[in-house]
Amino acid sequence: MKATTGLRTAALSLVAFLLLVSAAGAATALAKRPAPRTLATSRTAVYAFAQSRDALAWVAADGRVRVKRISSGRTSVVGKVDPPERASSAALALAGTRALWAWDSGGNSYETAFATGAPGRRQAGFGGLQGGARNFGDGERFGGLAADATTLAFGWADEACAGQPFGLCDLCDPLGSCPLVVVGGGVAIVPAQVSRQRPPVIPGVTPPALFAIRGGRVAVVPAASPAPEGAAVPRVAANGPVEVFDLAGHLLTRFQVPGLVRGVAFGGRELAVLLERPFGEMSVRWYDSRNGRYLRGRGGFPAGTTGLAASPSGTLVRVGVAIYLLRGGLVQLVAVAAARPLGLSIQGHRIAWAESVHGKGRIRAVTFR
Repeated sequence: MKATTGLRTAALSLVAFLLLVSAAGAATALAKRPAPRTLATSRTAVYAFAQSRDALAWVAADGRVRVKRISSGRTSVVGKVDPPERASSAALALAGTRALWAWDSGGNSYETAFATGAPGRRQAGFGGLQGGARNFGDGERFGGLAADATTLAFGWADEACAGQPFGLCDLCDPLGSCPLVVVGGGVAIVPAQVSRQRPPVIPGVTPPALFAIRGGRVAVVPAASPAPEGAAVPRVAANGPVEVFDLAGHLLTRFQVPGLVRGVAFGGRELAVLLERPFGEMSVRWYDSRNGRYLRGRGGFPAGTTGLAASPSGTLVRVGVAIYLLRGGLVQLVAVAAARPLGLSIQGHRIAWAESVHGKGRIRAVTFR
């Protein structure tokens, strides 16, 4: 019965999405879909991308991190992923022209390295995350990067195997039998001048599985525990909370959501939340980030919908290579990428992403009214 119900729900979700696409087609028929333009190109594949108001940043397969000013057209190499073979694991954030990037630097154990750079300034690194053995290890686990116009941040969760000496998972007998619990972590702001020491966490902010930052506020989806060893971590809890703090660590609001959170993004005062519902159906719900009040929602997106991004001008999601803009109660197909779009983001009325075709990368953008 459950399987039949699941298939019926998935079928209804697909039908709803086809109706949504039809509505999007009608919208683009009335307002002609803008043609994508190329803002930058790369001789090698692009693995990570971010944009700010007047700059683009990307990590290419050669390991170099580049920043391009849109107004001047000048491109600078601001640092690198070392070794370049790890570039495919890179994450990237951009505040103005200042870039922050992270990559998997571990071998048999989980490790994450960080560096920051900007045009005219040398790359600077600081203390990274240290984890336990891959697949079942305890320790610090990367929770993502985030940026707004002036602020760069990273998050992580520190996990241990409950009831074991020093919390070490490799002391469990048999291996994989101990639940992991969150024992620390948080969100840290990266200063303009970094030292070799890891920046301190914002006091009081919950260790994140996902987080976003904007205008002096940080939205956190808490890392959940306990969970079995070997599970992807950090994890989110079903129907779990979303919390919003200021940068001094004061809790502004905390609210529950109906489903598994797969993305959060600030659109001005609104906070967009991408949710996975039972049987894989996806929905977007908007909340007032000041008090957690539910504002509106839009469902009917198929399983695998991702790429949530937001600005005061609208909210983005992607389904495969199709990019949709949600605003004013409408869903509009605004672009179809040539390959899986990376770093899908929105600045004002500019939507941008990176794509790689036949081993070469490019940054594409559309502008909407």
